[in-house]
Amino acid sequence: MTTDQETENQKPASWFRIWAELAGAWAVAVAHPLYVAIASGPEALTSYGLRRLDLLALIVIVSLVGPLILSLLELLLRKLASERVRLGVHGVLIGALLSVVIWDWLTDNGHAGLSRDILPLLFAVGFAWLFFRFELLRNFVLMFSAATVVVIGAFALSYPIWSTLGPHESGMDAQETDSDTPVVMVIFDELPLAALEDSQARIDAKHFPTFGEVAGTSTWYPETTAVGDQTVFAVPSLMTGNDPTEEKAERATPPGLPDYPDNVCAILDKAGYEVHAYEPVTDLCSRSYDFGTRISGTLGRATGWTDPGFTLNPAYLSEMLVSWLARPFDRPYNEYDSDRPLAVGDFVEGMPDTDRAISVLHIALPHVRWMYQPDGTAYPNLRSAEDDQLNSPATRGENSRDMQMMMLQLAYADQQLKRVTDRMKELGIWEKSLFVVTADHGGAFNPSGSRRILTDKNAGWVLPVPLLIKSPGQTEAKIVRGPADSRDIAPTMLGALGLEPGDEVTGRDLTGLDRLPPRDKVEARGVFGKVDFDRSTIVREHAKARDYRNQLFPGSLYAVGGHENLIGRKPAGLRQLGFEIVFPENYTNVVTEGGYVPSWVQGTLTDVGEPTPESVAVALNGEIVAIAPVWTTAGVAAAGVIVPGKDFVDGANQIAVYEIPESQAKGG
Repeated sequence: MTTDQETENQKPASWFRIWAELAGAWAVAVAHPLYVAIASGPEALTSYGLRRLDLLALIVIVSLVGPLILSLLELLLRKLASERVRLGVHGVLIGALLSVVIWDWLTDNGHAGLSRDILPLLFAVGFAWLFFRFELLRNFVLMFSAATVVVIGAFALSYPIWSTLGPHESGMDAQETDSDTPVVMVIFDELPLAALEDSQARIDAKHFPTFGEVAGTSTWYPETTAVGDQTVFAVPSLMTGNDPTEEKAERATPPGLPDYPDNVCAILDKAGYEVHAYEPVTDLCSRSYDFGTRISGTLGRATGWTDPGFTLNPAYLSEMLVSWLARPFDRPYNEYDSDRPLAVGDFVEGMPDTDRAISVLHIALPHVRWMYQPDGTAYPNLRSAEDDQLNSPATRGENSRDMQMMMLQLAYADQQLKRVTDRMKELGIWEKSLFVVTADHGGAFNPSGSRRILTDKNAGWVLPVPLLIKSPGQTEAKIVRGPADSRDIAPTMLGALGLEPGDEVTGRDLTGLDRLPPRDKVEARGVFGKVDFDRSTIVREHAKARDYRNQLFPGSLYAVGGHENLIGRKPAGLRQLGFEIVFPENYTNVVTEGGYVPSWVQGTLTDVGEPTPESVAVALNGEIVAIAPVWTTAGVAAAGVIVPGKDFVDGANQIAVYEIPESQAKGG
């Protein structure tokens, strides 16, 4: 045992020992949980553009800076007071850090309440006292400092971190080109080709005028299929012309420049083109964010962007530190939420005013989260978090409602495409540009099916995607039939500029072809590995998807299933149905000025009669504004639809539901 006198007279600890001991406790309490959260999938680093130097800086910030600051404070305290005081504070700090580990363990094992909060506090106090009194414990803490090296090493060698930190091939040598053709590429996300097509299998220019305009001066490849059901597979293949990665989704090659050095952006960059891009998942082109935003954004995502403010709760230590660190920097865009129009705006404003430039926009539209109407009006999304992932509802009616949300957001995506084309015309590059519009993959609308994970039943939704390529100077529409896929895009773009793709390319240059040779099989990379389909299966299921789309929307996107002639009329003479609306308080004090209104109308029907109708008319403030699909779950009939945001008024709004007349219900 060490007496108080011996403690007071012992040789002061070196600054390195002080730092090392703090760093060991910090590694276990703070750094390790952050590292686990950071390394959370193939896009963990590419989403914000972290590369090797960023990762090294991140390791320094997460593992080394915090303990350094604490050790400097201890040294200052020793200078102002004594080694004895510093030693006591040192024990308190290490005890507090280790108490965080205990609190986390108790929380993870279902313990809550007073016992969870008191036990870590008692541990911290007891540890500090024992540390101050016993040399044995102090020696143990010194050995424990090795945790810093262990935690950093485990993180550096983990998936997908080593994929960025480790060695990589540099890619092909620079090529020369005399081309001064401006290149613009727009990649939509989760956009099934069937959603764009009318009943005649043409691009629906009525609902999507910008797509129609682009198609009017471009070459359309209507039999194009994606090569994967996930962005991390599809976009790298699209940008390189290579086959998708062999790994399954959870261990896929990170979709970034280190592993895909011969992508379109990199090849053009080496050829002297200026590169401008926004990529919400991949990191193949120029990075979207500066260094501070890349680092703080990565840490913010790891902690869930929690800002708890001041609290003594030990679990909030990392959140408080990250919140403090991120404040000086711009926050990265939320790729699937209300930041999407801001991301498009920044991209459009930043498009280079020069011919030798490539601009690549990958935007998560019409991808969930569905929340936008064509004019940009947003509405609260009532879908569960589970439904916003990969699951489709169980009934046809709910799927019809979901598809309406997607179609409305697709019409909004059409307006975002117009922002790009308008900017191209403003810059004077529209006519001479190479312009590519496509999607990484589609999304399905089958009851109780997966929206994305490939099966025979949803492949017609997920794999067929739009591909429109406007060659420089092209002014007339052209359709090239025959099977193409996303791997053909990069070789076609590079060929138009006099450049060669990488050595591993399997796609073809489509330039000059009037018809593509037949293929019996379609290969794609699914979540669980490679999937092969007969092309006839894709064609059949795609036709079903297109038919379903056109059955739902023969006219207005607000008349799900038809009866659009009822929209705009008064419901006089129609039978009002009992309707218990979800969240009725949303409609008592609407504020329209902010462009965010409760347009999702949903509730249960109490007196529909027999048989249950397929749809009902929804009136807002005394005028029919939408036709809603009806579905039955556990014997209860329900209806839901998105109504136009422009029809709301400030203050109270009245929602009513009406039976569609029998003549209308029969198509009269």
